[in-house]
Amino acid sequence: MLKKFITLKLLLNEMEQDLGLSDLPDAEKNIYLAAQDLSSGDNYVTTKDLLDHKLTQNLTRPTFFRCLKSIQTKGLLKHSARKKRGEFEVC
Repeated sequence: MLKKFITLKLLLNEMEQDLGLSDLPDAEKNIYLAAQDLSSGDNYVTTKDLLDHKLTQNLTRPTFFRCLKSIQTKGLLKHSARKKRGEFEVC
C-alpha cells in the first residue's frame, strides 16, 4: 500500500512541475487549485467560496489573504472587472 502511495506522490510531483506549480508554496498552490476547481465556465470565483473550499479550510485567514495576494502578484488570479470586491478571475 505504501509503495502505491509513493508512486502516486512521485507522479503528482512530476505533474506539478509540468504545470509550473512546483515552485509555489503549498498554501498558494492550494488556493490556486481551489480557484481552478471552483471557477465556472467564465473563470470567476468568489473569496467566500475559496475560503470554504476543502483545500483551503485549514489555512488561517491571514495566511489565506497573504497567499491570495501573492498569487495575484504572480498573475495566476486577478481582481474581477465585474465586481469591486470579493471576486477573482482565474488566469
